[in-house]
Amino acid sequence: MDRRTHRSNGSVAHESLRGQVDGVDFVEGDLRSVAASVANLLTGPNGKLDRQLVHGDGFCVLEEGNDFAFGFAVPSGFVGYLAIDDLRTGVTPSHRVVTMGAHVYPSRSIKTVPVMALPFGAQVAAVDQGDGFWRVADGYVPEQQVVSVGALEPDLAATALRFLGVPYLWGGDSNFGVDCSGLVHAALRAAGRDCPRDSDQQEAFFAPADGDLGRGDLVFWKGHVGIIVDGETLVHANGHHMATTVEPLALVAERIKAAEDKDITFYARPDTVS
Repeated sequence: MDRRTHRSNGSVAHESLRGQVDGVDFVEGDLRSVAASVANLLTGPNGKLDRQLVHGDGFCVLEEGNDFAFGFAVPSGFVGYLAIDDLRTGVTPSHRVVTMGAHVYPSRSIKTVPVMALPFGAQVAAVDQGDGFWRVADGYVPEQQVVSVGALEPDLAATALRFLGVPYLWGGDSNFGVDCSGLVHAALRAAGRDCPRDSDQQEAFFAPADGDLGRGDLVFWKGHVGIIVDGETLVHANGHHMATTVEPLALVAERIKAAEDKDITFYARPDTVS
């Protein structure tokens, strides 16, 4: 049983587990949206950071208590606890932030104090376009900083390269801080591709890369993943530099082998799944 995907906390369980677990209440859950800029998904109430959700992400609440909601991210299915205050009634997003961050203003003017900052990939329900802004739930976003959710960025490496210099954060999922699998997850989502969040899950999800490595292929070690830029170069969020960097793949492999005695375990091509 993998707690990251097991939709039960011993008190309640999602209906999909009916017949598989006993002694719990089964519920369909209540689909909500992340209202915070970035919300921390924890292992328990006030627990450790597992991963993050960005503004507009879906979260199916199965149980509430002590200021936290237990449930799972939609669509990734990652299970954990979010602060109730970080959630709102579920909305259907129409646009996403395409720049490396955007500010939400209280009026249609950039010469006002921003209400909040949104990360790359944040999703919003945008209406009433005018004077260079879209109106969203919390204010107004400059129209240049959002695109339709259907406008995709298929080049995974190009998206990842936009994160260069972003600080490393274990469990991070945004340009405020990101880890290795979070970078892959963000790049794939921008391409319209949902995938598991953690590197071991991603390694099991994708089919192997055939032939020479190409741009957008993934390289895995136990506990680490990066994206191929040009066949010899890797972009990855890493704790060695505490940032997202571009390095020769051979150098990264040599360093990980020397420091952790880990070899490359898998090459994947996200165009196909296993």
